Amino acid sequence: MDQEELGLRTGIGRNTISAIENGSGANAKLLFSVMEQLDLIDDFQALVDDKLSATSNKLVRKSRKEVESLSNDF
Repeated sequence: MDQEELGLRTGIGRNTISAIENGSGANAKLLFSVMEQLDLIDDFQALVDDKLSATSNKLVRKSRKEVESLSNDF
């Protein structure tokens, strides 16, 4: 599929498709439209799941130190 056809399928101009290919910034809606047409959504989801899993494995909750009991005597 060439840039023109991809642009027609996604409603994005050919110049914008070219800019995305060349690494220019694009909003998420455009990127997801392109990924959907290129059948890359499942691959992207797998990558996100892997990254989230790796990140959550690294997170360790800090335990709270016990607070000394305070008397109510003033």
